[in-house]
Amino acid sequence: MKKLLFKVLVSSLIISTASFADDFKPNGNLSLTQTFYGNAGKYKTATSHPSAVLNYNFTKEWSLSLQWDRTWNIYDYKDDGENQQDNDFSGPKATVSYNHGVLGDSKIKWTSSLMVENENEFTDTSQTYVLAQTSFDFSEYIPKGEYISANQFALSPMYIYGWETEGSSGHVNTGILSLLTNWQLPANFTFTFNAYAFKEWYNGSFDLNGENGKSYDDASYFMILAWLEYSKELYKFNDQTSLAFNFAGGFDPYISSNRKAAWDPFIVGNQMYEWLGPAVDEGNYKKTYSVFALPQLEVTYNYTEDLTFTAFAQVKYSNQVWGETEKDWKLQPQGGVSVDYKF
Repeated sequence: MKKLLFKVLVSSLIISTASFADDFKPNGNLSLTQTFYGNAGKYKTATSHPSAVLNYNFTKEWSLSLQWDRTWNIYDYKDDGENQQDNDFSGPKATVSYNHGVLGDSKIKWTSSLMVENENEFTDTSQTYVLAQTSFDFSEYIPKGEYISANQFALSPMYIYGWETEGSSGHVNTGILSLLTNWQLPANFTFTFNAYAFKEWYNGSFDLNGENGKSYDDASYFMILAWLEYSKELYKFNDQTSLAFNFAGGFDPYISSNRKAAWDPFIVGNQMYEWLGPAVDEGNYKKTYSVFALPQLEVTYNYTEDLTFTAFAQVKYSNQVWGETEKDWKLQPQGGVSVDYKF
């Protein structure tokens, strides 16, 4: 009887494996992007931002993403003066994601992920963060209208733990409840609206430095990221080469807190549309925002079905300075090249 059960089990596994092999083939892509930044009015900015991203789907449910961002020649400003920091920034991170499928008999799509990122400014200090996230997407329950439909409508709890891995000692705990949405609009427009309510608890070097010598070991926040996106092919030169116009614009981000302090929570940089923030970032705020518009011209050359080269030129128009009373709007030219390989 045991031998019969063993044979049945082995046969089932073989059949299941063969079926899985027919249905799924591991796949992924590797992309390399080099972005250059011009000056924003009188403000000098980071001059170079290379980025490398590797995505790999090794089963139907499991995927891995590796990303590495780098900058050189970052400037900051205090009292209208120019100070080149003369340091670099490196931000490697790895994310493992799991697709649970639907929740029970419902139409709720359930996914989870775990991310680890190190931030190193090469000034004898660095921080490491771990972000655990799960997401419940209710978009299938939202009726699709003639002019608008939901691509995503998810509730997503998050937890972040960060600590000093070099230099000072300290750590931070962050609990977050977020609403993540994306909407399909007419004429090739999409709209993203994400809202985050979170609280952070600080220790040691992570304590917030407020005005008049005050410091805080906890803070509560509310953050909104909202942007409109548009993409349209302008001209097709041949079967391999095309010119497109892309646009993104909106809040990146709006954030408020119960503390008046100089702060930049990890989740802000992690969720922003543009990886590189405003050129000027100083002061003690309870409310702050960055509003931007980013039109882009993009030339794409498909060398093969798997290998694509891209060159882009864009200009960012934004307030450049964080703070509810700042209105220093500037244009910043940007451009770059990228290569993407699918496997």
